[in-house]
Amino acid sequence: MDYQQALTKLHQLSRFGISPGLERIEELSRRLGSPERRLPCCIHIAGTNGKGSVAAMLESILRQAGRKTALFTSPHLRCHTERYRVNGRPISEERFAALFARVDRQIAAMTAEGLASPTEFEAVTALALLWFAEEKVDCAVIEVGLGGLTDSTNIVNADVAVITNVGMDHMDFLGDTIPEIARYKAGIIKEHSLVVTAASGEALPVIAARAAALQRPLYRLGQEFAFSAPLLSCQETQLDVTTPQHHYHGLRLPLLGRHQLSNAAVAVQAAELLGLGEAAIRSGLAEVSWPARLEWRPQLAPQVLLDGAHNYQGMEALRAALDELWPQRRIIGLLGMLSDKERRQSLQLLLPRLSQAVITRPPYLSRSEDWALLADMCRSAGVEAAAVEDNRAALAYARQLARDDDLLLVCGSLYMVAEIRNYLEEEKNNVC
Repeated sequence: MDYQQALTKLHQLSRFGISPGLERIEELSRRLGSPERRLPCCIHIAGTNGKGSVAAMLESILRQAGRKTALFTSPHLRCHTERYRVNGRPISEERFAALFARVDRQIAAMTAEGLASPTEFEAVTALALLWFAEEKVDCAVIEVGLGGLTDSTNIVNADVAVITNVGMDHMDFLGDTIPEIARYKAGIIKEHSLVVTAASGEALPVIAARAAALQRPLYRLGQEFAFSAPLLSCQETQLDVTTPQHHYHGLRLPLLGRHQLSNAAVAVQAAELLGLGEAAIRSGLAEVSWPARLEWRPQLAPQVLLDGAHNYQGMEALRAALDELWPQRRIIGLLGMLSDKERRQSLQLLLPRLSQAVITRPPYLSRSEDWALLADMCRSAGVEAAAVEDNRAALAYARQLARDDDLLLVCGSLYMVAEIRNYLEEEKNNVC
């Protein structure tokens, strides 16, 4: 089985959809030798927004401390192998194919015995844990796929359980209220976990109750640890973080936006609990990279801002960043959102900042059938909008609308943002 054959077989598992529950992944992992039990250290990260950024920060800090790291995130931007990294490097296509062949054999054996087939995400989770165990990593940073309690990644036992925040997202699986959603995210807290969270409001008592029930220490942003921002611009971010053990002054962060300050504070507190020193924390934050999250391309004309804001909380962070970092800039929006997201509510936050919009179709076809309705939503709010299905053609059209001193905002589905980002990378490489 080569890489493309492995990907094809993997994607065939998507017919089983999203099916929360741990029974299938536990059985699959058992047949693979329970690799999650061979991980000497694990950081498990849940949250409505920011979990990928926190994961990237912590992995960078760990690597700067000299640890052999593993990182499992989703979705990917350019190629599937980006979801699995050891020491910052994606898995090779050859290793992926070999590991998937082993996972696939066990899935076939399960179904032959009349057991339910694991889903696509359960298969990739098993593959990731198998690779990390066989690479003998020192610490694995694992991002939750959906929720936490019944997510396939929840077979790991977290040394540090991180819950970035809790908002209204994936209500069809997690519940209709903040406390219900928080209960799912708090499910990653285990009997030996140290717990770090930036959650607030109705979510925090739910998380605190779970930690208290297991008698685990809880570190809350604004209580046990805090941050302030001495510098916040579109060129550079600096922050101070105070924990129960230390005050970190003038930490540099290349990621833009006020929302990244709380993410960074969470990462610093978690890193300190792991025994990592100030030098590693400083250099790890300064070197972190997390593309397509307020990723600014100032060298282009018009300048381009790429952001995967796809739910209400993400759009709040994006709107705040636009108002704070580009308050007077005329903005052309290139937007595409999946049909199962709270599009209308999210758009209401963004539309007052847009002069014009181009709507395009996210490349995940099964969930974007009514993509063009975004154009009607824009027009009903008084924003001129055009619908261009092809992503490359939509980018070209949006550029025609924008003046050189405008900001071209590409946002919505991370799949669509990644596609546009790939086109920009191709152009840059061709120029070089």
